Amino acid sequence: MVPEKYQLDAIGRFFIAAFERRRPGLSDWTPAVESELLAESEAELVRMEAQCRELGVDDPSYWAKVRGLLSTVLMPRYASLARDEIKLARAGYHLWRGGDLVARLAFAGIGLVLGAAAVEIPWIPVQEKWVPWLLFVGGPMLPDAQLWFYRRRHEKRLKHLINDLAGAGASLDTYRSIAELQQTLGAATAEPPVEAESNDSRAPSNSARLKH
Repeated sequence: MVPEKYQLDAIGRFFIAAFERRRPGLSDWTPAVESELLAESEAELVRMEAQCRELGVDDPSYWAKVRGLLSTVLMPRYASLARDEIKLARAGYHLWRGGDLVARLAFAGIGLVLGAAAVEIPWIPVQEKWVPWLLFVGGPMLPDAQLWFYRRRHEKRLKHLINDLAGAGASLDTYRSIAELQQTLGAATAEPPVEAESNDSRAPSNSARLKH
């Protein structure tokens, strides 16, 4: 078994963090971008495999499976999330006027009016006089709340992806053969014991000694 820092979820977390550092600077997710990230990931995997080998764990089959999951699971799923996030960023996260000062002042005014109406309308169960002022103060923070919602949703989706990778990594270790584990741990295959020669071939039998 490879060390914890080289488990699939740890590797996935490392690559997702690296991808996320690049994503804000991308105007679109293209095949060229994906190929470049895959090439960079392969270079990192080569270094990880060499480091793992230096620790005494040489497991080519494990790293082959990691590369397969990187190209067939991690990258396609991250690419889908990245496209959605890039599209949202281009749309300004659907913030009215981009959440500028005018928008924030307008939200404050709307909050004050709605709060006052809620207090004055008899069939709305709001009697506290401070409600309009609470909405007045909270209104300008509406763009920040909207941004927090989108970013929190993106983080939860990334975390879900990492959790799935952790499950896949556990499966890699659970369903490995004894031979693979022996190879990973550097255990030499034991040679079958050589059968000892029979006593008849090395020494005369008791009956033969009695004849003499």
